[in-house]
Amino acid sequence: MAEDAKVGREAKLAQLLNQTFDHNNQISSTPKIQRVPLFWRQKTSFYEYCIPTMISFGPIHHGNKNLKQQGQHLKSQWTSLYIEEYSKEVGPCNGNKQEAANYLYGVVRYKIGELKELFAEDVIEEYSDEELIWMLFEDGCSLLYYMDHVNAQHPEELNLKLDQLMYIGRDIPLLENQLPIKLLQLLSKTQGADLEYLITNFMSMGEGKRRRMTSITIPIRNHILDFLRSSYFHTEIEQNIPNQNGGIQMPCPRPRPRPRSSLVWQTYKNIRDLKKSGIQVKVNKRFGGELTLPLWVFSSVTPYFFRNLIAYEMCPDFRNSFECCCYLSFMDSLIDNAEDVKELRSAGVIQNLVESDEEVAKFFNDIGHHFPAKMFNQIYTTDAIPISKKYIQVRRQIQEHYSSRWRTFLAETQSTYFSSPWSLLAFLAALSGLILAVLQTWYTIHPLKN
Repeated sequence: MAEDAKVGREAKLAQLLNQTFDHNNQISSTPKIQRVPLFWRQKTSFYEYCIPTMISFGPIHHGNKNLKQQGQHLKSQWTSLYIEEYSKEVGPCNGNKQEAANYLYGVVRYKIGELKELFAEDVIEEYSDEELIWMLFEDGCSLLYYMDHVNAQHPEELNLKLDQLMYIGRDIPLLENQLPIKLLQLLSKTQGADLEYLITNFMSMGEGKRRRMTSITIPIRNHILDFLRSSYFHTEIEQNIPNQNGGIQMPCPRPRPRPRSSLVWQTYKNIRDLKKSGIQVKVNKRFGGELTLPLWVFSSVTPYFFRNLIAYEMCPDFRNSFECCCYLSFMDSLIDNAEDVKELRSAGVIQNLVESDEEVAKFFNDIGHHFPAKMFNQIYTTDAIPISKKYIQVRRQIQEHYSSRWRTFLAETQSTYFSSPWSLLAFLAALSGLILAVLQTWYTIHPLKN
């Protein structure tokens, strides 16, 4: 008995000593299509924003009976219409719809091995190759047709009502509803050359086609959600250098590492604290600083879209700099309640399309406590964590300005005595009276000699 235990222990030790990193599951900039990370799925209040309500694309929610009742019928219709268009617009088919269908299905079948590698194993293991081929063929064709024909002014072109069109538009960017860009390139009429235009048209709900807008020139790497993330966070600024008015530039770009290590504790609580110290979200040329923020449009879709961006950035195999998480964490540091949202809205930073400012504040406060940037930067506040160099730099500049008692005194003086023309006139009148009183006293004591 003891001998068996020894053999078992030695076998476990030998297995343990041979453990290495799985090279098939490495972190990279091209993660596989997968479920929302378990951490977020366990939070019902978060995960409910990651589940499609109208239509599914891909294998993760394919078996959802509620979505099949109407979503599957729509996808079949759009696939049929797409094949008809493909047969007329792509040369070799010569208007033969059956030939176009066979060709598109055959392309997916031929590349199924490569396409399977783009999905996490657990999301496709329950499907046979034939089931997966048909699913990707139908979902890919229908998605391309939707993006090409979406039109908020005429939803009937897709056999939809306006509310259905909007719900589907909200479902498409969800992390668990993604299709590989490679699949869309294979099924595209132009072998992928028109994908940027189609996604741009989808993002604008048909305005791209109506106004003949130019597509966004951003590399399409993984899927639609990845493209949308790049469109929000693609701007790169070399340094956060104060502008001529003492302003602090606060973009939402990719952070770039800057070698500096210092301990700066954040003592400001919200945007109103910064305003009291002279940091404005609009130009304040004399005594204060300027915090330049990108425009933020908050609509009913915003909680869905940005929660899925957060989940995407936190996928275990996705190497990234947490651009979205860092930016939202920074905004959360400025917003405590509806009054802070009102300040930002008055400055033109936030455009609120929902019922109240409380809803916007609640969004930031609900998700702000679980970001990697918040967990590390709020505790250690050093440059040791490489995920948010740019935001650490901005916070350092804000904190330095906020901690300056002289600047705070000047800002409060300006706010109290120079905030309006009437207060300025009153101050000048009082100052003139004081000067005249001093002169009168002086000449009384020291009269001029004849």
